[in-house]
Amino acid sequence: MYKFFSAVFISLLLFETSALAVQKNTFDWTFVQLDYARKEKVKSLKRFTERLHNFAKQAAKDKRIAAFFEMNRQYFNAGHDQKIPDSLSSKVKKLRKQFDQYYLSSYFAFYDIIFINNEGTAFYTIRKEMDTHVNLINEKGSIGKLGEVISQRPDHEVFIDFYNYSPSSEPAAFFVEPIFNKGIQVGWIALQCAINKLNTIFASTDELGKTGETFLVNQNGLLLTESYFKGYSTILKLDLDDRNIKPKFENEIGNRIVTDYRGAAALSSFEVFEFLGSKWLVIAKIDKNEILTEHYKRYNKYYKDRILEYVHQNPLVLSSFTPEKRYDKTVRVDIDEFLKAEKGEVLETWGVSTCTALIATIPERFSYLAHISPKDKMYNGNETNLLKQVTKKIKGFDVYPCERQDVIFIVVAPHLDSIPNIIDQLIEDGFFLSQIKIAYNPSAKSATILSDYKNDTVIIKWIPSKDKNKVIVTDIDEIYKIDAIVEKVFTISRK
Repeated sequence: MYKFFSAVFISLLLFETSALAVQKNTFDWTFVQLDYARKEKVKSLKRFTERLHNFAKQAAKDKRIAAFFEMNRQYFNAGHDQKIPDSLSSKVKKLRKQFDQYYLSSYFAFYDIIFINNEGTAFYTIRKEMDTHVNLINEKGSIGKLGEVISQRPDHEVFIDFYNYSPSSEPAAFFVEPIFNKGIQVGWIALQCAINKLNTIFASTDELGKTGETFLVNQNGLLLTESYFKGYSTILKLDLDDRNIKPKFENEIGNRIVTDYRGAAALSSFEVFEFLGSKWLVIAKIDKNEILTEHYKRYNKYYKDRILEYVHQNPLVLSSFTPEKRYDKTVRVDIDEFLKAEKGEVLETWGVSTCTALIATIPERFSYLAHISPKDKMYNGNETNLLKQVTKKIKGFDVYPCERQDVIFIVVAPHLDSIPNIIDQLIEDGFFLSQIKIAYNPSAKSATILSDYKNDTVIIKWIPSKDKNKVIVTDIDEIYKIDAIVEKVFTISRK
């Protein structure tokens, strides 16, 4: 019996020690996860670039490509001097069709192959885009880097990093390979690499949660892959902050907590990847907000108690102020009711005492105001569940999934009875701690709340329980931020 209880005690002790270790090293474990994701992307990128490079070197030595190059060069030259017989044109057309099949079976890793003579003219291309029959040297102002490289007449392989290639109307990179005929250089082939294949490597980030992503950045700080948190293409369009990118290129590999391109605090793992003179930055990152929220979920009871404890021990310093704007016309929200404002309406509710008021808003777009009674699920009642109805409408009709983090929730009450359940419900519905704010005044008898989403204004009028004639008007900045409380508790627990 003693051994049994001893074993149970040791197991419990190990469990508690393990839980505490995880709690104290949440960021450390996140960096481990990000390092793993980053290393996997580097491996995939290395396989991808090596495969393309091997194909390029193979093409430079491919006798069939050399013969095809020479046939089309002579055919192009002949067309300037004389009318080409139909029989010859028909034969060339047939050989080109055969070569297309060879290209598909052997070099389809490249989007296009451009055949260029010594004068810099692209006399033939597989895709027959706008660069066909164009002199790349003369048009280098619009063609860009490919024209610049050809104008230098290289006698060796050159890799051109991804840039906006106008004939294809999309970003492209090139392997430029010299072509020789009996030891004499007769031109070049430019093997065009499409950006979509590179982007595919970084597309999958399911293991990094809702806000995690991996992406590639060039030395100019431009994204080489798509961001799935933007509603437009970001490749070579989204310019990242030098204060974030330059130190990473200098350090070459490591971890940093940064403010990302969306303005969110994020943990990141990075590594510089070099390829034929180009340097790219491989980054794996995840929002700090998501990490803290997941940590809170894991240690829900621990933090729930300490949030309440913190709020009790650190009362807000309420400084009364006079609102700059008076509202003559408002829409009233009654108890057990919620309303939405999206056409400039100003929402108002009053008499919040044993009840709770909840605002859900994206400033300048819309807001909801709910007056939640003690019969609601947030008080463990069973008559209403206004918060669930509000979040369901927001997620279903008001925002795209990538915009959910823009929603701000403000909870107003003279008590804390509904707070833990509201936090849990919002997290369950996919929102983060950083989106939740609490206005709590235990010395107030009740509160009146006004929400003006167009002017990003929330006014809370507290009516003290002892002085019925006195009103304290609170600014929105004078409220608790749940993520800040959790992080303070989390930081203390790590020491």
